[in-house]
Amino acid sequence: MPNITDRCGRKIRIFFRDSKGSGKGLDNSALKTVLRLKTRLSRITVATPGAGPASGRLAQKLHDKGIKKILGLEPVTAEITLWNGRSFSIGVPADIGNFLCDLNGIIKENQYNFENFKNAVVVDAGANIGLFSLYACARGAGKIYAFEPVRETYAILKNNIAANRLEKVVSLVNAALGAKQGTAKIKYCTRGEGSAMIAEGNAGVNVGLVYEAERKVKVLTLDYVIRRKVDLIKMDVEGYEGNVLLGAADLIREHKPVLSFSAYHRRTDKKTLPDIVRQLRKDYSITLNTFAEHDFYCE
Repeated sequence: MPNITDRCGRKIRIFFRDSKGSGKGLDNSALKTVLRLKTRLSRITVATPGAGPASGRLAQKLHDKGIKKILGLEPVTAEITLWNGRSFSIGVPADIGNFLCDLNGIIKENQYNFENFKNAVVVDAGANIGLFSLYACARGAGKIYAFEPVRETYAILKNNIAANRLEKVVSLVNAALGAKQGTAKIKYCTRGEGSAMIAEGNAGVNVGLVYEAERKVKVLTLDYVIRRKVDLIKMDVEGYEGNVLLGAADLIREHKPVLSFSAYHRRTDKKTLPDIVRQLRKDYSITLNTFAEHDFYCE
């Protein structure tokens, strides 16, 4: 079976199955080809004058068709086995392209850079369909709090956790995280995308991305939900990272968890987000990693 090598040289097996039970393994070459295809189509869409929703949908269809041709099947599940022998399965969402990008970033490149998972208490903010939560479990995490505000995506997340019998390890919360409790308007898609974003105060984030709908969702703070020591807070919340940090002020000040979060949604993120971290605790060492995307790692 083909293997993928992560950036630390460890072998990972990713095996896709379609609705008929046929299967195929993913190798480094196929993954690179898929990622190049996504990049090229994204550039074409952005560079097309007057490109609108129709252009975006056409690019998505071409991308999905190209991926299925490269893979040789239309996957519905992925079975992932890590170098430590532990494995998990995950339902492949309709948005196959972004899912493969997440496989590359979270699994192959370990973009959040955390290694001390054994018995760790982990926050997965922006859990999407559960890939990072499942990866953390396979690495030995003791407890995970996974937050996903879009109910359609949350349903996929819940199914993936149940399919792996991890309900006692992963606590699921169908809500967004922020600086204070209440409600907020969220823009979202329903193909399992990880691009849902809180609309208020997020001007300039995900410009050009076409959303299917918007609705109000519950917003919680981490300080309200979690009253225990946390080892890692992982975040990818589409420009709302600063708000989530402020809503976890007590946790951060008291326990100093590792913080690993996106640093690319806003032009100002690389300046303002470290300032917020240091405002909460001055003794964090902050590194900007570029393994897959731009992410801050604070310890």
